[in-house]
Amino acid sequence: ENDILCKGVWDENARFAIMSFLENYKTAYALKRLDYISTIFDDDAVIITGKVVHVPAHKTGVEGQIQVFEHDIIKYNRYTKDSYLRHLKLSFNSKEYINLRFADNDVRKLGKGGEIYAIQISQEYFSSNYGDKGYLFLMVDINDPTSPIIKVRTWQPEKDPNFGIYGPEDFK
Repeated sequence: ENDILCKGVWDENARFAIMSFLENYKTAYALKRLDYISTIFDDDAVIITGKVVHVPAHKTGVEGQIQVFEHDIIKYNRYTKDSYLRHLKLSFNSKEYINLRFADNDVRKLGKGGEIYAIQISQEYFSSNYGDKGYLFLMVDINDPTSPIIKVRTWQPEKDPNFGIYGPEDFK
């Protein structure tokens, strides 16, 4: 809240709209509100999801030189709005609960298009059958504060050492 409310150069209505949007976003996932989620994504939104797949330990090598490997791989998917909603419906049906926790956000107003904001935020995702930590990037149009629209949504497990977190400069 402080990160957003302290942006005194922004219109107060925009600051409250961003805070409300982020709270509604988290709540929609917790309540599995596919109807609401379908209204906040632009029909042409860029949607990139990812998930951590744990590869259990396995032995490799020849006799006397056995090595045990265990690692995680990141699986990314790019979706259209319709395919994302279909995937999300299946995901919701397979989970007893979903909780999102946000921290360390960086919100920037973009220079063109009116009230368009770039939100980079740390997200912890917990559900009954999956959990991860990573970073969300959301490009949100709040020209109509009552109907925010996500133009871009990406997820990555950690900050890239070369470019950090995806941002608006990656989606021109």
